[in-house]
Amino acid sequence: MLPRQPAMLVMLVWLTVVSAADWPNWLGPNRNGSSPEMGLLTSWPTGGPKLLWKIEGGDGYSSVAVARGRAYTLVQRQDREVVLCLDAATGKTLWTYDIGPGFHNEYGNGPRSTPAIDGNRVYVTSVHGPVLCLDAASGQRVWQRDLVKDFGGKRITWGMSASPLVEEDLVLVIPGAPGASVAALDKRSGAVVWKTGDDQAAYASPSIAIIKGRKIALFFTASGLQGVDFRTGKPLWQIPWKTDYGCNICTPLVVGDLVFIASGEQMGCAVYRLNSTRPQLLWESRGAKSVLKTYWANAVHQDGYLYGVSGEFSGVINLNCVELKTGRLVWSQPRFGKAAITLANGHLFIVTKTGDVVLAEASPKGYVEKARLTGYLGDNRTVPTIADGRLYLRDRRYIYCLDIRSN
Repeated sequence: MLPRQPAMLVMLVWLTVVSAADWPNWLGPNRNGSSPEMGLLTSWPTGGPKLLWKIEGGDGYSSVAVARGRAYTLVQRQDREVVLCLDAATGKTLWTYDIGPGFHNEYGNGPRSTPAIDGNRVYVTSVHGPVLCLDAASGQRVWQRDLVKDFGGKRITWGMSASPLVEEDLVLVIPGAPGASVAALDKRSGAVVWKTGDDQAAYASPSIAIIKGRKIALFFTASGLQGVDFRTGKPLWQIPWKTDYGCNICTPLVVGDLVFIASGEQMGCAVYRLNSTRPQLLWESRGAKSVLKTYWANAVHQDGYLYGVSGEFSGVINLNCVELKTGRLVWSQPRFGKAAITLANGHLFIVTKTGDVVLAEASPKGYVEKARLTGYLGDNRTVPTIADGRLYLRDRRYIYCLDIRSN
């Protein structure tokens, strides 16, 4: 077992306001895979942006969350699942927390979910079901629940993958249990505030939509998209969307009052206009010729257009641009390959599963590749993180930090 390492520096004052330059949870500050940062490199020198640091991380697909100068992720080391806290500028390990046994699977070992930072707390969901709240400065445990033991949830085939979503005083989680398909915990104590539904968990993380001032929690579970009143847990509606093997993986992408959902296994994608009673279908594109079957890699949005990789578990994977409100395929870059995408500064920061790091314009005019670092990383499925002018990347062994500031 790996021991918890104490922080080298005790923080006397811990700021509770997240900086605009932070990336505090899964898919960033707006939970949509985009960063508001500007002033980033729009072309890269030979060899790529300056490498600030590279450290041995561990196995797994958890991405990096960054807040107040610290970076957090989940790794698998010595067959243990571990929370890792680093100095975001130097990569120095500040503390670790051993959650428990590791996870092994033919499609990749280790943790899947990403930590969420809220004030002086870090919230994590283990691949086996425990949900923990840790002190962000020291790594000391504040409270712990278990989606399997406390709720009766089922350990799904490829591991519990949904990242915790912290909003106001609640932590949204997905036990996937009878009577507790989805749930909200008190972020201070871990007490159950509400639980509802009977659907099994899938692999997508929750998201939030605000419709006419009302917050609706969105959960993409095994049978479809659930809309639940954020404050009370009252079920509002459900959109049937059942993908083979329970493979609803991509987080619902909210753009105003629209939501984009997609999956592979010959399902496809759709956009709905949300309300509190019955969402309105704007368009859908299903089957083998769907315009954007994102499978496991989330699409991103800018100025009315979606960008994402489209394909199945195997076969041809294209990078597509699709008009959000119509479903019109605007352009397609063929045979791009499996990849994860983050949007910032009008550009797509792309990491392919085989380890290429790519910079491309986010433009409906066509695919324009600005730079490519071929084979820079090892095998991975981790979403890039952009925070404070730095690009954080992971493969199944190392964590990397690159300087992408234009000045």
